Amino acid sequence: MNTAELKTITKEQIPAKAKTLTPNDIQLLINTLTEKDDKLRYNAFLLLQAHSKEAPTVYPHWDTLAIKLTNDNSYQRSLGVMLIAENIRWDKDDKFAKVIGKFFACCNDEKFITTRQTIQALATITQTTSKYDQEIKDNLTKMTFSGYKENQRQLLNKDKAATLKVLNNKK
Repeated sequence: MNTAELKTITKEQIPAKAKTLTPNDIQLLINTLTEKDDKLRYNAFLLLQAHSKEAPTVYPHWDTLAIKLTNDNSYQRSLGVMLIAENIRWDKDDKFAKVIGKFFACCNDEKFITTRQTIQALATITQTTSKYDQEIKDNLTKMTFSGYKENQRQLLNKDKAATLKVLNNKK
């Protein structure tokens, strides 16, 4: 794969293409996550996200994804959150335990959309592992979202309730 091909991939092609990615493709996609071109960056993200559901090939790049959790750019923080959530299923080295505080910090991000994506990503995490269920439940229960507008708080509370419902339905 190269950037010209990456740019032309449609959303419909993502699932099939994600299944054929090589380690070299994964490296290219990881590098492309910082690209200025929105189309390239977004397609790279979608491919990595879809691939992460199928195989552990993205997991070796965990540290690169973890650095994104504290990036100055909220879009980069969101990418880190969502890709880490998808790679929890492959986390045999307990790397999430080392970044969980930074992950939770994104639940009160300065950007509303990053906060939403992080809370939704917590649901993804709870669906693939039970290891962090209590910690996620404890942190979610304490969240108030007071720094957001009323309509944003309502959406965040819906996301919070949905994630807690996923947790409660596991038992």
